[in-house]
Amino acid sequence: MKSALIIFSLLMTSIAFSADKIYLDRLSETNICHHCNLKNADLHGQDLTGADLSEALLKGINLSDAKLVGAWFTRSRVQGSNFENANLSQALLDYSLLMGSNLKGVNFTESKLNFADLTDANLTGAIFKDTILRGVKFCNTTMPDGSINNSGC
Repeated sequence: MKSALIIFSLLMTSIAFSADKIYLDRLSETNICHHCNLKNADLHGQDLTGADLSEALLKGINLSDAKLVGAWFTRSRVQGSNFENANLSQALLDYSLLMGSNLKGVNFTESKLNFADLTDANLTGAIFKDTILRGVKFCNTTMPDGSINNSGC
């Protein structure tokens, strides 16, 4: 019985790995990955201009230094991710869950973050020019100037 359980566990790990590769391939080929699982993927420095990652599971993803101009992250789960110095200008992040994410130095110029959750996020040095932030949750959030915002706790 124990060996059957080990084989089943290895099979499930292999399936999960294949699914992640399928999603990465889809994103690479079409620039669209709705509802996909890219948890803990390393996309550091990638050009994903206009990518549609709506409702995707992106927990722990590394998008530092990535070009994400006009990308869609609507209703995506992006907790604990690294976007340091990424270009998210004109991006759509409405209803995104960005709790605990590293958003240091991110360019959010002309982006929309309506009702996004920025609890425990670090926005040090982030750029918010003409950015729409309606209903955003700030709780223990480090703001661009280094101050802590608890207005949404």
